[in-house]
Amino acid sequence: MKNFTVRLNISIESNFDVEIEADSHEEAEQIAKDMIWDDELTGDITANSEITDERYDATQEFVCSNCNHHFTERQMTDKEACPKCDTPIPDNELLY
Repeated sequence: MKNFTVRLNISIESNFDVEIEADSHEEAEQIAKDMIWDDELTGDITANSEITDERYDATQEFVCSNCNHHFTERQMTDKEACPKCDTPIPDNELLY
């Protein structure tokens, strides 16, 4: 098996109403904002959330058998070798 790091980018929207007593629109919006950042609406946010976009980006990881340097495919040279000591990566570890 090969090792990978997968970056997940998940965009989530949550839409719901909260009844708030206030003297103005601005005050009501500020109270709602404060409730969100004070974690008073976490349950409502979670219950009403929907994934609107998702992206995944996998990067293969390597450990050099010669110098034990940890690196990713993005750090590897064009000659498919360790960027620190230039030891070639074994063919069975490479993806083609």
